[in-house]
Amino acid sequence: MLAVHNHNIYYGVERLALELNWSQKKTRRIRNLAGLTIRRPSKKRKFGKSEVAEIPAPINALQPYAKFKDETRPQDGMSYSLMTESGGWVQDFTYLWFEGSWHYLAAVLDLKTRQIVGWRLGLRHSSELTYTALLDALSKHPAPSIIHSDQGSEYLSYKHKILCDKMEITLSCSSKGSPWQNGFMERFFSSFMLELGDLKRFNDLAQLHEAIALTMHYYNTKRIHTALKMSPVAYATTLI
Repeated sequence: MLAVHNHNIYYGVERLALELNWSQKKTRRIRNLAGLTIRRPSKKRKFGKSEVAEIPAPINALQPYAKFKDETRPQDGMSYSLMTESGGWVQDFTYLWFEGSWHYLAAVLDLKTRQIVGWRLGLRHSSELTYTALLDALSKHPAPSIIHSDQGSEYLSYKHKILCDKMEITLSCSSKGSPWQNGFMERFFSSFMLELGDLKRFNDLAQLHEAIALTMHYYNTKRIHTALKMSPVAYATTLI
């Protein structure tokens, strides 16, 4: 167990059990006996002014895939797990404090495979940053049916609309103040920032960029996704 933990230091009990082919009960017992603990991510922080949105926010095209957790108890809320069958991608960005200034990491995730299909690091959280992340994804993967984000102005630009119209992609946005409607990206960044680790250990921006690329590669190809029981790339291979 110690060797697996040292190689995947942020694995919880479920992922450790999958990696070791043990029961979760056995894994939790031995992990506790070994005194292994898992750090948890801090809350996402946002700073800086955004651009003015150039286009109105489109409706949530993923909403039809949301279902009541219990039809007899609507107060229990909605489940968004069926969004993985939409053929869509989701996008978001996060903030990195490095060398005395904010840097911004935009990423695009395939809902079906949970694979990060495109990303970009920049000095401004602008529509240009998110646009180039989307271009990165489209340069390597077939276009999705839907591309979903929150209502940030970074995603509500003419260039996004023109590109999506050309590629026959439906633009989609979460309702205001509803981060759970883009929960797949929220969860990804929560795990990613934890696994990227302390940024103070990097000497310059080149080292940070390399570490981000390596962490993305680890997430896509090595890290077990609990819903898939394997890595995103391994799961995508099963779909071919």
